[in-house]
Amino acid sequence: METSTRRTAIHLGRTMLAVGVALACSLPAQAALRNRRAAVLLHAGSVDALAEAIAAVGPGGTVLLQSGMHFESGTVEISAPVTLVGKRGAVLESVTTPAGAYPLLVEAALHVRGTTNVTIKGLELRPAAGSDGNCAVLIEDADDVLVADNTIQGYQFGVLNQGGDGVEITGNRIRVSTRWQTGEVPEAHGIVNINGLGTRITDNRVSDGLFGIWACDRDGRASGNTVSTSFIGLILCKVPNESFLISGQDRPSATSGAGWQVHGNFASANDWGYLVIDGANNNTLTNNAASGSGTYDMELTADTFRFGFLTPAAFDNTVNAGAHKNLVIKDCGNNNTVTGGVQVDTSVDPCF
Repeated sequence: METSTRRTAIHLGRTMLAVGVALACSLPAQAALRNRRAAVLLHAGSVDALAEAIAAVGPGGTVLLQSGMHFESGTVEISAPVTLVGKRGAVLESVTTPAGAYPLLVEAALHVRGTTNVTIKGLELRPAAGSDGNCAVLIEDADDVLVADNTIQGYQFGVLNQGGDGVEITGNRIRVSTRWQTGEVPEAHGIVNINGLGTRITDNRVSDGLFGIWACDRDGRASGNTVSTSFIGLILCKVPNESFLISGQDRPSATSGAGWQVHGNFASANDWGYLVIDGANNNTLTNNAASGSGTYDMELTADTFRFGFLTPAAFDNTVNAGAHKNLVIKDCGNNNTVTGGVQVDTSVDPCF
């Protein structure tokens, strides 16, 4: 009797162990399956529901915003790898307050922070009716983020990247607030790469900013963009101290724009089409077009105080006008190589 009972117990134990092992082995596959399928549809007319939807889908999940209006009364933080996709006609209205004094406090509609592999795609982002907004999308210390095919309008800042490596900003239409033109706010910019290695800024249409595209840090790519009706269309530069206050910290650029590939862009009706300044170096600018520039199509500067403080000369950059033989280029920097275009005679038009 004891032997039979013992054998039964051993058999039962082995069976339970086998079941436990099989179950444990299947858990990763089950989790992967859940993540592949995790999706929440946010119905039109939603109010302050996006954060809950993001939490519900979990890492790897997708939130689909239905065509129609969605309203958020403040910042929505995204701190897990999720995908936000707007169906055609999906509009996200958010309440944020423009920054009126330095350092410019950044308050974003969507704040991607401390995570990886977030996608924001196909949304129309705009401030609440009758108001201007602060920032549409802020990326903070988050790598491999994709911001694609969105329409952004009425914000002081379109997309800011602070500390995200491998970020891609592509196919967006960004029209920023023009309140900087009346002095109501100090600055407004379309896309700013404050810090972030290997950032790709491609095929965007950006208008009405102080700077359309502001490219800092190293080894990025800006191509196929159209920048228009801004003070400076595309600037390779460095964000100085006390410019942006992000999560309570002053976040200047660690380095000026360096090693960027800038090609195939079109700058239209800006005061400067392209400006290479503040120690920007080892950048390659090829086959970029410009029209209707108020000052120069492209300038590479000497040491200058034009922004009220010393910005060192641009150096070791390569410019090739390519097919754009009428591109007006003023080179006042150090050891730059300029090929083609119409080069300004700096003995007649001095550097400043």
